[in-house]
Amino acid sequence: MLWANRKQTQSVTFTEDAADQTLLDAIEKELSQAKYQTFSNLCKQALWQFLLLSKSEPTPPPPPPEIPNLNPPQVLPVLPNLQPLEERLSEIHNKLTDLEKKVIVDDGTKTEKLETQFHQLTEQVSQLQTSINQKLAQLATGLETVKSQPVIIMESKPPQPEPEPETVSPSPEAMAEADPLLKRLGSLLDDF
Repeated sequence: MLWANRKQTQSVTFTEDAADQTLLDAIEKELSQAKYQTFSNLCKQALWQFLLLSKSEPTPPPPPPEIPNLNPPQVLPVLPNLQPLEERLSEIHNKLTDLEKKVIVDDGTKTEKLETQFHQLTEQVSQLQTSINQKLAQLATGLETVKSQPVIIMESKPPQPEPEPETVSPSPEAMAEADPLLKRLGSLLDDF
């Protein structure tokens, strides 16, 4: 990797959280005892110990090339607060691995379902195409049959209009007998 050849500056932010404040106090205590010349050296030593020595490397880390270190860095004892964090990190890593496996299995199952549905749809489309082709062939045969038959033209006479029946109005006497209300209103209509 090229990280060893480059100078990288990283910043560390401490929040008002109790764990961050405890860590910040421990850092200030270590720096006040002058075991490390700079905060950078302290961080490097802690990172070496946490990342590399925890993997059981028998050789100590080489000193950083950019800063000549007159006092060899001292190994800090493992902070008791890191053990629960390491356990939690391991749990999260395991959960992430399980989730990745589940996603892969789910994706495979979904892919298989989609492929099955795709094949079913393809079969349905081919069946519909076959049915349409058969119907078109039947229609074409029917059209050929109709075209081959002679055309008979018949003269048509315009239709004769039917005579309309004459409307017969009923006599007023018949209406009066039929409806007594009309009989009473009839005299009013005559006056009007």
